[in-house]
Amino acid sequence: MFSHTTQAHMRPTTYKHQTVLNLPVASVRIDDAFWAPKLEVLRRVTAHDVLNKFEHDGALRNFDFVAEGSGGYHSGEPWFDGLVYETIRGISDLLAARGDEALDRRLDGIIAKIARAQDAVGDGYLNTYTLLDRPDQRWADNGGSLRWQHDVYNAGCLIEAGVHHYRATGKTSLLAVAVKFANHMSGLMGPPPKRNIVPAHSLPEEAVLKLHQLALDEPGLAAKLKLPFEAADYLALASFWIHNRGNHEGRVSHDGEYAQDHKPVLEQAEAVGHAVRATLLYAGLTALYLSTGEAAYLGTAKTLWDDIAYRKSHITGGVGAIHHDEKFGGAYELPDNGYLETCAAAGMGFFSWNLFLATGESRYIDKLETILYNIVLAGRSLDGHKYFYENPLVSDGGHNRWEWHPCPCCPPMILKLLPEIASYVYAYDGKGAYVNLFVASEGEFAIGDVPVRLKQQTGYPWTGSVGIAVLPEREARFAVRVRIPEWCERYALTVNGQAAVHELANGYAVLDRTWGADDVVRLDLELSVDLIEAHPKVTTHANRAAIRRGPMLYCLESTDNERYEGETVRYAREALDKDARLNRRLPDVPVFETEHDPAFLGGAVLVRTADANGRPLTAIPYPYWNNRSRGTMDVWLGHGHPADEAGWENKLYRKIARD
Repeated sequence: MFSHTTQAHMRPTTYKHQTVLNLPVASVRIDDAFWAPKLEVLRRVTAHDVLNKFEHDGALRNFDFVAEGSGGYHSGEPWFDGLVYETIRGISDLLAARGDEALDRRLDGIIAKIARAQDAVGDGYLNTYTLLDRPDQRWADNGGSLRWQHDVYNAGCLIEAGVHHYRATGKTSLLAVAVKFANHMSGLMGPPPKRNIVPAHSLPEEAVLKLHQLALDEPGLAAKLKLPFEAADYLALASFWIHNRGNHEGRVSHDGEYAQDHKPVLEQAEAVGHAVRATLLYAGLTALYLSTGEAAYLGTAKTLWDDIAYRKSHITGGVGAIHHDEKFGGAYELPDNGYLETCAAAGMGFFSWNLFLATGESRYIDKLETILYNIVLAGRSLDGHKYFYENPLVSDGGHNRWEWHPCPCCPPMILKLLPEIASYVYAYDGKGAYVNLFVASEGEFAIGDVPVRLKQQTGYPWTGSVGIAVLPEREARFAVRVRIPEWCERYALTVNGQAAVHELANGYAVLDRTWGADDVVRLDLELSVDLIEAHPKVTTHANRAAIRRGPMLYCLESTDNERYEGETVRYAREALDKDARLNRRLPDVPVFETEHDPAFLGGAVLVRTADANGRPLTAIPYPYWNNRSRGTMDVWLGHGHPADEAGWENKLYRKIARD
């Protein structure tokens, strides 16, 4: 029955103080009509596309120049090393889910280049930009800039890639490079007499904590690596980086709020600065709590998440509204032409997942689901080789996916996040299982000493019907917790065809019973088409509404919706006028019809209605826009319903009642 076994090295990073336990990618097999084709395009097209383009840009040749030690020049931006490492991390998780000889062989060749370059340097350090262009400015010495050079960021990306590659393949080739670099940094950075060096771009914090946990899980790797492999050193390094934000003694500030370096992290109560740096720092802060159990870390992380989720998130899950410095704006500053970098949404996804592991609360999965089904899915074309850096909610036709970019940071982040879906679907603890995402799949784990398999069938997100076969190896009592999404007002839950008595806890329907071999849970979510309004303080959305169905936002594209004389106003990117859009207004009580069109970009549910003048409108899922044309796009439509001031606690968007 339980034919699939996970080798020891393939265990996920699981911290001591998690409330909920996560599954490795290899323990969940996805066979889903929605996600499986998209993950196959990721494997077959996107992974090779990203590697090909980095190779064309000279990012891999940089390592050869360092290894040769005879000069050369650096190609690309200073953070290209880190982007190559992030790509390796993402492909490693693809390999964990399913072996791929071509990708495995390709990574081996790249890792050999990286190892040769590090060996040529000799002390564990490796940053090709600094070594080739600024050899006397390592760690920003002699007038250098960590914000620009990315020495620590690139190191963190390498360490994270090394851990993921080892856990996926059992190979230590990249892990050895990562451990050498981590050991070099832990010997150099820390309280006096060590040096006060902290990341100017976060990510290394969580990366080093993953290495710390691996050292705890497999201390015998030290002998295999023939290297010092001390968990305590890595925990001390990550803790130092977190605590020394705002302490500029012996170093320059990383531009204050821009890099969250304006005050100690535990004194930060508002998300500010560069949104990618911020969300990755907060993910690392949460991982530090998961590693240590110190409540102050979790309290600060939750405060920062609340600030983003309830005051600074766009309806699609995008964060980082301001173009200048790619940063968060003030509370409720959410312009439709906001920056909304794909990487920032992915960072918010990682942050949300860590908080779920810490708390078991479904609101963090709700946010993760919104990000996955909207921003991250939109960040890559459906054919797998074009990308969005920015994800605005309005376009005059001038915003299009690009084949490649001078700063191609978003494709590696997409490669990192999407394969992780397999590990997000289910979770468990000593009392039972969690069903987080509705994805046709099988997951295997043990509750206590009882092996359990969950098998899910669903047409989600196009339908709201979910069937979950609960298959313990032997009869046993435990809880199955099924998430009830925050967008869902009505649902039905049965076990073996009978209405299920259950309680709601932390956003989950809890079914606590004795399970046998043939028990089936059925969840039917009402997938209505809803009009959504924004908090009254979001002035850019006053008297406007968005269309949502289930986890997906919908938008209008001009290719489906005729433009009428006098109704199209010039789009000014720098200062978007509130009427610079398709300018179609919905009636107070629109009537929506849905149609599943199997020919629409691989199949999708379309929403049809009429505007206030009775003229037809067709809305498509937001992540599908710009796959057919370069026309205009709009999410927020005119609507005469003014937002009520009451009832907005812990809400930024809510359904407009139409009954």
